[in-house]
Amino acid sequence: MKSFMVVARFKDAVTPEDIKSLIPAEVNQAKILEEKGLLGIIKVAMPKRTVFLEAFAESEVQATVSIDSLPMAAIWDYELFETTPPAGVTVSN
Repeated sequence: MKSFMVVARFKDAVTPEDIKSLIPAEVNQAKILEEKGLLGIIKVAMPKRTVFLEAFAESEVQATVSIDSLPMAAIWDYELFETTPPAGVTVSN
């Protein structure tokens, strides 16, 4: 399975109330994805209106499907970046 870093920014028109209203559903869906091994860390930099998520999938398309299943995806603009280990590091499967 490949690893992806997702950089999500809240859309300009999104208000704090919009975000707060989605938190319960977001937490529930994130737990489901975590249990399936499709979502790792989630870090929020609210002053920058940015969220960083670690996703796991066989392809970028599958990672996008997982991220799109999160309720907050509707209020984000996001990019996916496939990650690789640092030079000289060997990853065993």
